[in-house]
Amino acid sequence: MQASVEIRRKLATLIGHLIHRCIHEARMIPTVLHREEVINLLVDDPALFEKLVRDEQAGNSELSREDLTVKLDALAELGKLDTLEAFEKSFWDGPEVDMSPILALTNQLSRTFTVYLGNAATLFDRSFEEFMSKFRGSLQRAGMTVQAIDFTVDDVAIFENDAMSYLSAGEFLQAFTFDRLLSSQIMMKQVVNLPAAGFSLREDLIRKGLKVPVLSSSLAKFVLRINYVSQGAWEDLFPILSKIVHQEPGPFDPERLIDLIEQDVVFLCNLLCRSYAEIRQLPPVQRRLSIEGGLARYSGQSEAS
Repeated sequence: MQASVEIRRKLATLIGHLIHRCIHEARMIPTVLHREEVINLLVDDPALFEKLVRDEQAGNSELSREDLTVKLDALAELGKLDTLEAFEKSFWDGPEVDMSPILALTNQLSRTFTVYLGNAATLFDRSFEEFMSKFRGSLQRAGMTVQAIDFTVDDVAIFENDAMSYLSAGEFLQAFTFDRLLSSQIMMKQVVNLPAAGFSLREDLIRKGLKVPVLSSSLAKFVLRINYVSQGAWEDLFPILSKIVHQEPGPFDPERLIDLIEQDVVFLCNLLCRSYAEIRQLPPVQRRLSIEGGLARYSGQSEAS
């Protein structure tokens, strides 16, 4: 259905506001502090312990004698992906680094990401279904029916502006969550159709972010780390990043991308399909050549929206 421009723009604006709200509401996720952590918290910060207990009781949650359920700010945790101190080490010079804490942190962030994204998707699906029911009812009362609404590229520019507001603030997780919720299956089933061609929000976000000097390195680090923290769910972001860096000359060049990959030992091991111990045996020049070879698999790869 080719609805009027006014209806399409109004609908796009309302969907954008709905996604913003769901991203915000999904950020606080429950997590369990086990007995040892509770004891440490009680000793180190009794005031915080008391607050957490009050918060849990106020929320009518069951309080265990050994465990304590608290709310974790998932966006705050995952938003630190570009500044994780665990990666600010010399992995290739000097003694071998113990990878156990890094892998433990990666697993912890993976769990946080999974719960956060599940929360956001569930909230959006429910909210959008309720919203569309009201939207249809409003149109019917005006003597109009909705079979399908096809958005144009101009219509979805509203979504890009909304997502860019997150990106400009360095809130990469929220920006790409906006993109994922926008392609929610419940939205497609509710007959809101995005343009079949000429619109790729995630590609536009990466392209524009790389052109901003204060964002480019942080954005690239985020893409590298979310690749494995998401357990592959967002692995499509890296081929886009590599393709843009190699095919579209700009201030963020392939050498800079290689630098960042070399600093991210988890991503590098995945890229080369080799262990940390094996990569340490490579001379520096050979290591960078291996990274270049790994990138060659992605730099010419086209990305399906």
